[in-house]
Amino acid sequence: MWNEQKIEKYLEKILKKEKELGKEVGKEYFADYLAARKYLVEEVLPFISIAEPTLTDHGATHVADVLKNAWYLLTYHDEIGKHKDIKRFTSLDLYVLCLSILFHDVGNINGRDNHNQKVWDIYQAVRGDNAKYYTERDLIISAAEAHCGKTKSGSRDTLKNIKRTSYSLSGDPINFLEIVSVLRFADELAEGPQRTSDYLLRTDIITPESELYHKYAKITDVFIDRGNGRIVLTYGIDIKSETPDSLKKLLTFVYERIIKLDEERKYTKFYSEFLVPFKKTEVLFKFSNKGKPLDISIGDITLNDTYIVPGEKKPNAIDLIERFKELNIDNILNQMNFN
Repeated sequence: MWNEQKIEKYLEKILKKEKELGKEVGKEYFADYLAARKYLVEEVLPFISIAEPTLTDHGATHVADVLKNAWYLLTYHDEIGKHKDIKRFTSLDLYVLCLSILFHDVGNINGRDNHNQKVWDIYQAVRGDNAKYYTERDLIISAAEAHCGKTKSGSRDTLKNIKRTSYSLSGDPINFLEIVSVLRFADELAEGPQRTSDYLLRTDIITPESELYHKYAKITDVFIDRGNGRIVLTYGIDIKSETPDSLKKLLTFVYERIIKLDEERKYTKFYSEFLVPFKKTEVLFKFSNKGKPLDISIGDITLNDTYIVPGEKKPNAIDLIERFKELNIDNILNQMNFN
């Protein structure tokens, strides 16, 4: 079952009204998109969890989340309800963006390591060895390689070598750097309880290496607020099953993820004019014990702009604590009663 996303509905609308390419060509592009989505949703995405059973979700639900995030990164509503910046993307830009989102994580079916470089075989299974799709194939594979991790040369600056011009599909220009930048940030923002399972967290099925990622997903809510130029991260943490040591470990991980996400915001907006409006990351903590709110004093946590390449420096929770003294984990723990 697939729930069509807003960005897909908009893509269908503009492709089928395409004037420059022609309506029939636009309809053919959308048919190609639907064919790729059907194959991936039925034949690939459900089986990533078999290949990598302890990962947080990288299947169809995650892909839908990334599509949803891309929509909210590119749109907001004014007083009369009209969508804004997404109209600056051409129909082909959005086609390549949505298709890249479909394919971005499929390499996980062949193992998590370097999954961003394992898309070729899956793409060939979807499209076949048809010369019609060679340019599309190269774009989709390049987008997958740049959406995370490292380049084949070992650099984490995966967007650096994507030029602002010189990319096209069937002879028509596309904004490929913008496309990949939006893909990368939309993927980074795709966190939340939908990526994990309460049952898995209650059992020993999840490996210790993956447990924190699942716990992080469970407590995280992401709000993309283009109109106010911010990403809002809310962490709802109930301490009922935590010890001081486990909570300290979880908060340390949360702080590291905050740093990583804010690095991605600054990094991708450096390469994308469409992401420039996102000027800050705001963080809220909501602590409770067995559902009862705890009065834990943490003030306004706002991370503003400086350019950085994600991953050049390993995230360190101490960096965040030094900037925001109220995030000192020992002080937070001292305000709690674990009895």
